[in-house]
Amino acid sequence: MKHLKTTLIAAAALMMGAQASAAMVETWEVDIAGTWTAQGPAGVIRDLADTRLRWGTSTGFGQSSLVITNPVPNLSLDTYVGAGVPPAANIVQTLTLTHNNNPIQGTSLQSAQLTVSLSLAPLVPVAPGFPLPTIDYAIKFLETSNDNSCEVATSPTPCNDIFVLTEGLLNEGFNYDGYFYYVNAFPIGGSGQLQTLDDSVCAAAGADPNCLGFTTVEGQSNNLIFGLAISTEPLSVPEPAGLALVGLALAGAGWARRRPQAQA
Repeated sequence: MKHLKTTLIAAAALMMGAQASAAMVETWEVDIAGTWTAQGPAGVIRDLADTRLRWGTSTGFGQSSLVITNPVPNLSLDTYVGAGVPPAANIVQTLTLTHNNNPIQGTSLQSAQLTVSLSLAPLVPVAPGFPLPTIDYAIKFLETSNDNSCEVATSPTPCNDIFVLTEGLLNEGFNYDGYFYYVNAFPIGGSGQLQTLDDSVCAAAGADPNCLGFTTVEGQSNNLIFGLAISTEPLSVPEPAGLALVGLALAGAGWARRRPQAQA
C-alpha cells in the first residue's frame, strides 16, 4: 500500500509538471477558406467551387455577383495578449469579399450565408494542427430598384445597393492545451467602408436598427477585406460602430504574413 501511495504521488507530480510546462501558443499557422453555403431566393446561382453567387438578367454589363477571394495557405499569426483593438502586427489579412454591382433585371439576391473554415497549427511552440468548428456569417442584401427615390438617401442615381453583416465576427472561443483563445474576424479595409447604417437603410434590407454594413455603387466592383486576430481575452471593440473604427485605424497597414520558410 505504501508503494502504491508513493506511485500515485509520483504520477500526480508528473501530471502537475506536465501542466506547468504547457506554454501558451505565441505563433500560429493559419489556413482559412470561405465558401457560400446558402443563398436566397431561388434563381441565385452558386458556382466557382462555391466562391461566387451571381444573379439577375444582364442588361448588357453582365450579372451582379458576390465573389470570395481566399488567401494563400500557411499564414503566420502571433497571439494578441490582451483585449481592446489588436495592433496591426497581430492581425493577418484573410479573405476578400467583392460585390460586382451591375444593372440587372429579374431575380436579385436577398440573403446569403458565408461559411469560413479555419485550421490552426501552433508554430511557437510547435505542436500538431487541428481544425476549428466553422464560423457562419449571415448576410442580408438589397439590390435597389433604381426607378424610385434611393433607399440610401445620399446615394447617386442609379441607387447604391445595400450589404449588411448580421452574424459572426468577434470572440469565437476555443480551449487549447489549458489556455483559452478567441478568434476574431473583422473588416480591415477595402473600397466598401463598413459602418453603422441609418435605420431606414437597415430596414430596407430587412435588418435590425444600427446594422453593420456598406453600400455599393452601381457599375463598380466594391470590396471588403477581412482580417483575423487570435487573442487571449475577448476583444472589447463595441459592435457595430467600433468595427468600422478598426477598419479606419488599420487602413493602409501591411497585414499579410506568410509562414517563415525553413532555413536550408
